[in-house]
Amino acid sequence: MQIGSGHRRRRLGGERPGPPAPGGTGLSEEEAARQLAAWGPNVVVVERRTPVWRRVVRQLRDPLIVVLLVAAVLTVVTGDLTDTVVIVLVITVNTVVGVVQEVRAEQAVAALSAMSAPAARVVRGGTTRSVRSADVVPGDVALLGEGDIVPADGEVLEAAQWLLDESSLTGESVPVEKTPYAGPGEGVVSAGTVVVRGRGVVRVTATGPHSALGRIAALLGGEPELTPLQRRLVRFGKILALVTLVLCAVVLALGLARGQPAELMVVAAISLAVAAVPESLPAVVTLALALGARRMAERQAIVPVASQVMRAPPRPPEESVLGAGLWVRILAMGSADALITLAAGAWAHLVDRPWQTMVFMVLGATQLGVALGSRARPGSLANPFLLVAVAGSLALQVTGVYLPPLRTPLGTEPLTALEIGISCALSALGYALMRLQARVRKDEPRAPLRAAA
Repeated sequence: MQIGSGHRRRRLGGERPGPPAPGGTGLSEEEAARQLAAWGPNVVVVERRTPVWRRVVRQLRDPLIVVLLVAAVLTVVTGDLTDTVVIVLVITVNTVVGVVQEVRAEQAVAALSAMSAPAARVVRGGTTRSVRSADVVPGDVALLGEGDIVPADGEVLEAAQWLLDESSLTGESVPVEKTPYAGPGEGVVSAGTVVVRGRGVVRVTATGPHSALGRIAALLGGEPELTPLQRRLVRFGKILALVTLVLCAVVLALGLARGQPAELMVVAAISLAVAAVPESLPAVVTLALALGARRMAERQAIVPVASQVMRAPPRPPEESVLGAGLWVRILAMGSADALITLAAGAWAHLVDRPWQTMVFMVLGATQLGVALGSRARPGSLANPFLLVAVAGSLALQVTGVYLPPLRTPLGTEPLTALEIGISCALSALGYALMRLQARVRKDEPRAPLRAAA
């Protein structure tokens, strides 16, 4: 394996042993052979690459994606090829993003393997010699100088103005000075780090998969364990998929019972299923967490261990993502939106105006008002992406009412300026209800804080 010109290149085993070196006599060749048989070679194991088709199948097993696949098959059966193309496009984008993330994790493991030293200078039988890095074993005494890659984890025996670059493992950009071992966490080195200056003598304590580099590779290469949030999202996806299928079946049965055409009701049920599936939920959650972390970093939100935040009890891992009363709040807001929309539609029907278009505008505008009211700081310009998204959504709705190419597929009719104004005013009602709910939630008693450690 080739390494950069800044690293020294060592000749492999088989060269003539050098003169006696510091750090004691080291291991004998027999002891080194026994250690190698017991602990295995000092290499970072890279698991066999997973075939792309298996990655794709793993992405398609998600319950919400299964619902979309069923919807795509039904649209093909009914001959609605436009909806088929849209659904397949959504599934494709979601699958590609998931596969790319898995491939990047695999590439990270390969990069860790490339960080291993090709050779190491050790003390064997009282003399120094160069051996392959894979032959380094626990108990070996390694000699390291400027430009060398540390072959394995170890304890520092001797150090002379010794600085190591540990950025590959810790992210620390400043070289760390190493001193002789003085207890756990002090005077230790990790495999894959690079000597920037000075020289040192190290007794190897862990090699291969047992080293820090190997443990990181195992975390990246193995099947990742789901976090509590991911487990909640998986449960939520299964519940949502089940509820969606039940509602679609109910709508289909009611339509057929009323004598509606079977093809029309199948299309309506498919449309309901596609609309109910939040296929972008993982991306939205990831984006929200990333934006929150960036905002905390910008405000230098470093929380002391003894602070109230750190002592607050965490949510139970088994609690649903919609726990802590969130189901009730969602149902309350949904019911309020439905009542506002129905009232606007009834008014438009009484005055002989296009009530379907009025319902279309009021429902969308009210939901946008709820989105604005859900912000943590509604009176500021925080989260500008949400503001832009809401403005764009409202503009698209208005376009769907007045632009002829969109009016035909949407079945809308032009509204008067007064009716557009009423729709926008009702969106303010959705905003006010959301803020009222947030204030009531804020006034609720909090769970008691745990005593500081």
